[in-house]
Amino acid sequence: MEAALYRVAQESVTNAQRHAHHATRVDVTVTGNPTDVEMTISDNGARTTTAQNPPGYGLVGMTERVTLLGGTLTAGPGPDRGWGVRAVLPRQGAAS
Repeated sequence: MEAALYRVAQESVTNAQRHAHHATRVDVTVTGNPTDVEMTISDNGARTTTAQNPPGYGLVGMTERVTLLGGTLTAGPGPDRGWGVRAVLPRQGAAS
């Protein structure tokens, strides 16, 4: 689980560097409870209508990695500006 969270954070920060137009901040927050660990990554970039870099497989790879461990991943525009990623992973890994 730790490796998956690390890779999601790494990919999300890389995506913010590449795609978040005029971003000055990227926040990474990890919280947990007895059953789940949640990580959110958000930037404060401006919304644009044109892609500045070609799309890659980052979101697909993050989703696959988290899903294999029984978790969920959501990503999309923030409520005011920027982009956010939220991963929730069960502490025990994927159910058998």
